[in-house]
Amino acid sequence: MSKNIIIFIFIFFSLFSINCLANQPFKVVLGLSKPPYVIEENHSGFELELIKQILTMIGKAPEFIFIPYGRSEKMLALPDIDAVMTANKHIFPNIDTLSKNYINYQNVAISLKENAVSLNSIADISHYSIASFQIAHKILGVEFAEAVTNSPIYIQVVDQKKQLELLFLGRVEVIVIDLKIFLYYLNKLNINERESDIKVHHIFPINPYSMAFKNADDVSAFNQAMKKYKRTADYQKLIEKYNF
Repeated sequence: MSKNIIIFIFIFFSLFSINCLANQPFKVVLGLSKPPYVIEENHSGFELELIKQILTMIGKAPEFIFIPYGRSEKMLALPDIDAVMTANKHIFPNIDTLSKNYINYQNVAISLKENAVSLNSIADISHYSIASFQIAHKILGVEFAEAVTNSPIYIQVVDQKKQLELLFLGRVEVIVIDLKIFLYYLNKLNINERESDIKVHHIFPINPYSMAFKNADDVSAFNQAMKKYKRTADYQKLIEKYNF
């Protein structure tokens, strides 16, 4: 076999291997539907589409794996999982493969005006029955975690639209939820209550979130691509599409 043929074969199989790696699914764990951020039914939503675009820019073929949010922190240890969305140091305290912040959530406490709930601080929430999203006790800090231990009722809900049902049926006095998620479900669900019937208590700081990666090399590539994408017209269209 001539030297030229050997070189050709080597190049061919090298390119073939690179192409195969590029086409391998990049498995990304995220929570169940939380519109307008993530809509599981058609793989849409502001956050999901944002991550899909950025990962595509760095040559990844994202495959989204939807699980209850409370389980996401354990998934990165699995051998076939590459990344976890909506992550931060509260969820992954011992990880150094977090990207830069790509999105902010604004969690609030919401009550019905007729119940005259008074919340001037996070500590005040201990006086009321509460329904929150999963692992809120980790996300919202020590003060919240301590307050809910003294609450007469505290439950964490997987399906966040159930929080609204619990509130409007009088099962709890307060729900803790991202404001955009609450307004989305309020407009979509067949509920008689209107925005004028509820009171929004802004007692929590904004929660920034990052991507948690298994491979440290992916962090730098993601950060660079995110910076570029957020300067594009496509990103502005995504913001307008979901009214962010």
